[in-house]
Amino acid sequence: MNMKNTILIPFLILASLLTQTTQAAELVFEKDRSLPLLYVTVAFRAGSTQDPDGKNGLTDIMAKLMLRGTKSKTKQQIDLVLDQLGASLGVETRAEFVAIRGSVLSENVPAFLDLLNEIITTPSFRAQELEKLKKEGVSQLLEDLSTDRSLARLRFDQVFFKGHPYSKSNQGRIKDIQGLTVTDLQKQYQRLINQNEMIVLAAGDAEQSELTPFMNAVQKARNGKSALNPIPEFTSEPAKLRVMIFDKPDRTQTQVLIGQKGVPYNSPMLDALQVANYAFGGGGFQSRLMIELRVKRGWTYGAGSGFKLGNRSNIWRTSFFPKNGDTPAAIKEALSLIRELKAKGLTQKEFDFAKQSMINGSGFSYNTPAKRMDNRMTEILFGLPQGYMKDTANRLEKLTLADVNQAIKSFLNPDHMMIGLVGTASVSRTDIAKALEIPENQIEVQDYMKE
Repeated sequence: MNMKNTILIPFLILASLLTQTTQAAELVFEKDRSLPLLYVTVAFRAGSTQDPDGKNGLTDIMAKLMLRGTKSKTKQQIDLVLDQLGASLGVETRAEFVAIRGSVLSENVPAFLDLLNEIITTPSFRAQELEKLKKEGVSQLLEDLSTDRSLARLRFDQVFFKGHPYSKSNQGRIKDIQGLTVTDLQKQYQRLINQNEMIVLAAGDAEQSELTPFMNAVQKARNGKSALNPIPEFTSEPAKLRVMIFDKPDRTQTQVLIGQKGVPYNSPMLDALQVANYAFGGGGFQSRLMIELRVKRGWTYGAGSGFKLGNRSNIWRTSFFPKNGDTPAAIKEALSLIRELKAKGLTQKEFDFAKQSMINGSGFSYNTPAKRMDNRMTEILFGLPQGYMKDTANRLEKLTLADVNQAIKSFLNPDHMMIGLVGTASVSRTDIAKALEIPENQIEVQDYMKE
């Protein structure tokens, strides 16, 4: 899982990893004296999946607005204090969590934590700042819609997961954002921002005891019960191969995604499937998908595949972007490669290369304190045992080719996948139907602006 604000520290002078539970909130701390900085993340176990229907984007807007004013400080005053402390703050919204991330000079840790406490416990949600943020959110979404690659992923998820919380975009929908009110934000804040859903992670030049007043203050102020909606298992896979064109005029290139239901983070098959995915589409120029679609045939500049992971089965999908004339043949070949992967699995050579490459690269996922904190956050959020991320190489070492190929055979479901394309329907629909040997009216068409 790639997390923001990771840092590179050349060596660890003194480090001790401590995890403690204080009432219901969790604290993870690692001391490191190599730089005079403390990095802090405060995460809450609630993300865009908690947005009410018709209000997609509410959690993201709420989290961002928390940093834009408290009951005693305006956004400008908060920014000034951060500058004076040599500090920074930002927020990230994902499907299943919100994370407030910051850093500060070690000499200013107490004052920074006081400000962070104020931001978390007394946000003002001023109407003027909300209107500014809504305009910014809509502007960003319009920019995303103008970029075919991000548009393809957004629309694919909305259609594939329709009716399920995973269909909700982290940044929301334009019409939903435009209708948000201060009351909506206040209600969502009361629902989600509580100490029993809070994880505090800190790494750097400080003492764990310096975090205690902050933990106590937040827990005292936010000690109510959360009202999170459980995320159900996704069960509405396509009954047969589904093809959807998100029709965008005058495209000369097509963005193609082919996907199926994935696995959750805690799946016992995940390691084997990650090796399979690396060999098939995750290993860059050495992957089967890249070799067949780009190197041999020159149909696309790039091709890849990967998992989105969560507490429930999310998605696995491939992606590539051929020019219009090559799109039908590229889709047909990609599906053929997926079917061949299910039927025959990996070769010994592919398995050995993927496994060793992943083992060799695994150390880079925990070679700084900040990365180790992010790993621990992932473990807590997704119910993984402590040390799971660091133990990746050991688990991979034990995998055999038979393990991986059995996982592939159990997992892949080519006849129940969805193909989503951003392209010009009038140019490609007939030829795609012929290539896939399906009736043209089986290919659905939706305007790319439809949310």
